[in-house]
Formats: sequence, C-alpha cells, structure tokens
Amino acid sequence: MLATEIPISYDVFKFSGQTVLDTWKLREVIEQSSWSTYSDWLVNELPFCMQRIRDLADTFPYWQRRKRTGRPPAQERVLLIGFLVRQFFDLTFRQLKGMLHLFQDFFRIKDVPDYSVFSRKNSSRRWLRLWKRFHYFVLKDCPKRKSIIATDATGFSGRKRSWRETEHSHRAREDWVKVHAAIEVDSFLILNYELTDSDVHESQVFEAVWSNFPPSVQPIRSLADSAYTTKFCVQVAIQHGATVFHDVKKNAALVSKPKIGYEKLVNFARHWPNRFQQIKARRAHAETT
Repeated sequence: MLATEIPISYDVFKFSGQTVLDTWKLREVIEQSSWSTYSDWLVNELPFCMQRIRDLADTFPYWQRRKRTGRPPAQERVLLIGFLVRQFFDLTFRQLKGMLHLFQDFFRIKDVPDYSVFSRKNSSRRWLRLWKRFHYFVLKDCPKRKSIIATDATGFSGRKRSWRETEHSHRAREDWVKVHAAIEVDSFLILNYELTDSDVHESQVFEAVWSNFPPSVQPIRSLADSAYTTKFCVQVAIQHGATVFHDVKKNAALVSKPKIGYEKLVNFARHWPNRFQQIKARRAHAETT
C-alpha cells in the first residue's frame, strides 16, 4: 500500500499550527490556495496520515532492552503505531487489533499483539515516559516561533463524577490524576505537561512545566489564573523571557514604586484593569484545550 503522490508547493508546509494527526492547519492552507488541491488532499488524507504514522514510528528512538531468555516482548515500534492508529480512528483496544491486521503489511508488522497487551502497556509507567519523549520528539521539529503560553491544571478520574462537577474544596481530597499543562494559545498545542496527585497545588509544578519546552518555542507572554500568582511563579516566567499576565488576588498589596516582577504585575492590573483583562482573556484557550 503506497500513498498517492500529489505535487504540493513547499510554501504550504511553512506554518506554525497544531501538530496533530489530522493536520487540520495544512488542510486549511490548501483550501485557501486551490479547491482542486484541497479535494485531492481529502481523497488521500488516509494514506497521507498512515504514511506519516509509519515515518514517525521508524525514526523515533525507543531504547528498548531485548531479553535473551523467555518470551520476546512486544516491539515498542508496533505498540506506538497501534496507539497512534487507535487515536486516529478513535478505536477500542479490541477494534485496534483488527485494524492492525488490516494494515499489517503497510506498517511492516510481523506479529500483531493482543488487545490485552495494548491495554496493559497503556497504563504502565514505562509507556508514560515513552509518551513524554515522543511528545517532545514531535514538537522539536516545529518551526521556531514566539509563543503566548497559558498554564492551567485539571483532573481526570474513572468515576462518573467529573472534575468540573466536583466542588473546588473537595477536589484535593479525591484520588484524581491531576494534569498541569502549558498551552500555546494561538495553536492550542500542549507544549509540556506534568502528572501529579490531586492534592498538589498548581504553583508547585509551574517551574517543572515551564522547564522543558521545545527549543523552537520562545515564550513572550504568560497567561494563568490566580493559583499561579506567586512571586516564585512570576519570576520563573520572567526568567524564560515572558511578560506575566496572571490573575491578581483581591488582597494583593499595591506598591507605589514596584521593583520585582510580582509588584509590577499587581501595579499594572490595578491601574489598567481593562487592558489587563483584554490581554488575559485568551487564557480561556487552556480550558478549551
């Protein structure tokens, strides 16, 4: 199975949009240039995306240790292909096994693992570390750009009662998995994230989230809610070259002659509230992401 070749101008690929499997930004650019080219793209979207998954799986370094005795482990290349195909088609693990049999020759897969292997690997710590490495591997190839970054946290649980349906005072006492993430505002792209327990405060993880951005990203502005309005969080964002626009608490002391970054933030929010709210409004993109 080979992807159909369609001539596309090199300028089409010069974009800073969202890097996801459906490549909606590329499709948008093609639509603006030519309807016939856009039609050809839609016809060949599936082989294009399947070929991209195969290329990523072939070039990503796995560092998998090979056992000399016992049953040979499932190849991490095959597992990565399976997880990406599952994400693209929105499949269950059982459906994924049948889909990989269908594309077995195209992806050069010798043996398709059982669905239980995918389910078990997906919840392992080893695979969590590999996901983070793969996430960084994809982002580092994005074009160099200046970014407005919004930071936020949310919780995930296997229960029927979601994070948003739980009262704020009760969230820290639940056994959630809390995700702290930095979002590129213009592209809705997650630049980095950290997973913690539900009782870990947002300000404690801010430095860790900001410490491992892709080299192509240059932060110019930091947007966040009042949970990140501490002197330490403000200083971390400033050290990365960003201007800070975090929500200011009502009891924040106003200094007539501000010197440090936190004092300047409070001064600006108090003296120019309309301008401050206008800039900070784009923080809602983190909620959308």
